[in-house]
Amino acid sequence: MTINTPRLSRRALLGTAALGAAAIGTAGLAACGPSGDSGDNGNNGNSGSGKLVPPTYVPFAGVTPDKPGDATGVSPVFYNYPNPPIEREGYPLTGGAPWRSFQQSLPTKVPPAENKAFQQMAELTGSSFEIIHGTSVQYLEKFQTLMASNDLPDFVQIVSVAQLPKLLEKNFTDLTDVLGGDNVKKYPGLANIPTETWKIPALNGKLWGIPQPRPPANIVITSRGDVMAERGLDDPNLKLRDGNDFVNLLKELTNKSKDEFAMGALPSTWLLRVVLQMVGAPNVWKEEGGTFTHMMESEQYKVALEQSAKIWQAGYLHPNSFSEPSNNAIWYRAGTTALYVQSFVGWGGNANSNPEWNVGNIEMPKWDGGGMANIHKSVAGYGAYVAIKKSEGARLEYLLKIADLIASPFGTKQFLQANYGVEGYNYNFVDGNPVTLPVDSNPGAVAMSYMGGNSGGILFGRGRKESVDAQQDYLKRALPNGIDDPTWGLYSETFTTKGATQAKAQADLEREIITGTKPISVWDDWVKSWRAAVGDASAKEYAEAKAAQ
Repeated sequence: MTINTPRLSRRALLGTAALGAAAIGTAGLAACGPSGDSGDNGNNGNSGSGKLVPPTYVPFAGVTPDKPGDATGVSPVFYNYPNPPIEREGYPLTGGAPWRSFQQSLPTKVPPAENKAFQQMAELTGSSFEIIHGTSVQYLEKFQTLMASNDLPDFVQIVSVAQLPKLLEKNFTDLTDVLGGDNVKKYPGLANIPTETWKIPALNGKLWGIPQPRPPANIVITSRGDVMAERGLDDPNLKLRDGNDFVNLLKELTNKSKDEFAMGALPSTWLLRVVLQMVGAPNVWKEEGGTFTHMMESEQYKVALEQSAKIWQAGYLHPNSFSEPSNNAIWYRAGTTALYVQSFVGWGGNANSNPEWNVGNIEMPKWDGGGMANIHKSVAGYGAYVAIKKSEGARLEYLLKIADLIASPFGTKQFLQANYGVEGYNYNFVDGNPVTLPVDSNPGAVAMSYMGGNSGGILFGRGRKESVDAQQDYLKRALPNGIDDPTWGLYSETFTTKGATQAKAQADLEREIITGTKPISVWDDWVKSWRAAVGDASAKEYAEAKAAQ
């Protein structure tokens, strides 16, 4: 297949249109890193004795969704926030002692001592507290420093590091018997977390933390309908027939003389991930008969590299996508680019925060035609879960009640407090629904949502019915045929350590192939060297872990 296919007419493009736009209780343009919208490190899960009984799923009965979710990971739909909100029993807490948390977050504009949201959280938890901040760039270094200290915070967001099982055993509370099975019913917010999501903090037959639920939909291509209309396409929601349709859409949305491009972002990460799904590549790893092979070893990976190279060299992506990849959100906000590859929850966040954009979805087709591509599913939540430092008795129960507060179900007063902050200070009700104040006027709320926060596990329309209906419809069509990574629930020390050291060399070579400075023929030699350094040992360790289950 080549770039030089007949130009797809506007009529043909519009004829392939389908609905696709939705809203969720998160905001912003930030897409997660190369590991996926889940933040998954690929090594979480139950790789041991198989004795772990996951926490029982007990959907919150206080509020009835307008459209229910299902066991495949389809999120429930809520058109509006209940009025009045449901008030949970048991809060504020009493008898607590000061606590600390370390999760990925930025400091608030107004410092904690003067911040009403922090005062509210202190009242709810019955104690003073401290949030240790760490951006995504700083987090790993800060995490490692904390692990080497003798002064761990009560709550710590876990990232993939060497000897992770030993680190957990040494420093954190085994929650297997505390939350496993029906024991979780003592904490209704945590019991509202779907069963699939609890696979994220499970390792070696034990439960090590509290995950944040999200649908396992990985990434999507969102579109700005207002920008597409300016470029001659009236519908931002398209079902494309094949790879040629995709390429021609990119061409239709690009006019270099006007500094207009179809999309931006690092091509060797985001564009390549899209094309890999279209051409039918495995989801990171493939397992057959107990044998594991990485997607880099597949023929589809080379096809995806070749097609990505053609798209890049045709000029359909912003020319600074390699040199200034962090500006991709800026280009999208400015309307320089019309499409944005991001996490599924970001789609709803854009629709809620910027209704004037008329956010849509470009559905990924199979490259050779035949319907929707089999998406690469993510884990059913954000992969960097929150663990509790070694605690027991009354102290552990107190910390779990704090976690249960953060996990308060949608529709409750405590959900608003945990996710939005203080009414009139961090958010206002607009037409009966909570809306976060703009960044420049928002003092900042307490950031702890990675510990079970429910906002990513539901579809919240804020009165815009069509938007969330379309997003749920996408989940219903995409998830049943989605492809799992077979290493979920398995741990490989080699892949966690040596795999990370090979990532830069891999990214450099992918860039050289996509930009045309090296031919695709060099890829096979790279894969051979990668297998010798990382791949073969990782595959063996995954096979052994699977056999031990």
